[in-house]
Amino acid sequence: MKKLEKYTGEKTYMFPNGKLATPEEVLQQFSAALEFVHVVETDENGEVMFAFNNLSALRSMYGIEQSLGEDEAIAAIQEKINTPEPVIEKEPSPEERIAAALEYQNLLSM
Repeated sequence: MKKLEKYTGEKTYMFPNGKLATPEEVLQQFSAALEFVHVVETDENGEVMFAFNNLSALRSMYGIEQSLGEDEAIAAIQEKINTPEPVIEKEPSPEERIAAALEYQNLLSM
């Protein structure tokens, strides 16, 4: 399960490569980290920084209303991220069934 946290610049994370993501290191890599609201995608314990995104960009990507507050928007995005994609099982077309039968017939004749 992915967890989203608002970035405040007060917490130290770990990058996936094992290096520390201190507030100074994050500011060096993402200079706008404290100028705009950013969100950290992390694990359930809040230790590893998997992704660092602008909240406004995430709202646009996931179609979250601008009227929601920051915490509500983060919760809505987290819910969308953690919702599994529906499995769509389509029935094979007649051409696909014929191709599979011919392939099976070729394998049997070997």
